[in-house]
Amino acid sequence: MNIHQVSVSYVSEQDRLLLRINTRDGEELRLWFTRRLTLSLLPVLNTTSADQMKRHTAQASPAAPLEVQRQRMLESFQQEAAAYNGDYASPYQEQAQMPALAAAQGIEPMLISEVKITLRAAGQLQLQMFEKLPDQTRNAQVMMDPSLTQGLLHLLNQALKKSQWLELPSQAAGLEASASADANNDTSALPDDADRPKYLN
Repeated sequence: MNIHQVSVSYVSEQDRLLLRINTRDGEELRLWFTRRLTLSLLPVLNTTSADQMKRHTAQASPAAPLEVQRQRMLESFQQEAAAYNGDYASPYQEQAQMPALAAAQGIEPMLISEVKITLRAAGQLQLQMFEKLPDQTRNAQVMMDPSLTQGLLHLLNQALKKSQWLELPSQAAGLEASASADANNDTSALPDDADRPKYLN
């Protein structure tokens, strides 16, 4: 798969992240990432991407000539700069017929329940993603170089902030206090024989 662009967006109605990957051949891969999967995946992906970067920018041998060490350091710097300076400004290019075709055929994005991460000897990171539902099993595989891995991590972290998944405990306390205040206000206006609202605390 010759990846052209990657997009990660938070879809509040589904409370999921939608990962879209389009290729230079005009194909599009669409994947749902749940909260559970995303929060489990990110620490592993962070660790593996650091290993990928180390492997990709292997240190020069201390016995190597000074000029060779300088050249390796320069290459390492350039590759790290490329990894962290992806193009985040260009809008994601929709594949013209993909959404319409998917809707017509009833093809939903894959609901990913399992991800296998493998760091290849050449420095490529392989992601194998599986959808395992009672009525169907689908899978997809992508290969990423260090710059693409760093770009994906950046997009996942941005979407995670937008989802507010990590802020739910503190927000829940605020919502509970608000619900209690509303309950006191609303029930006072009800007649004595009316059903009182019930709350789950």
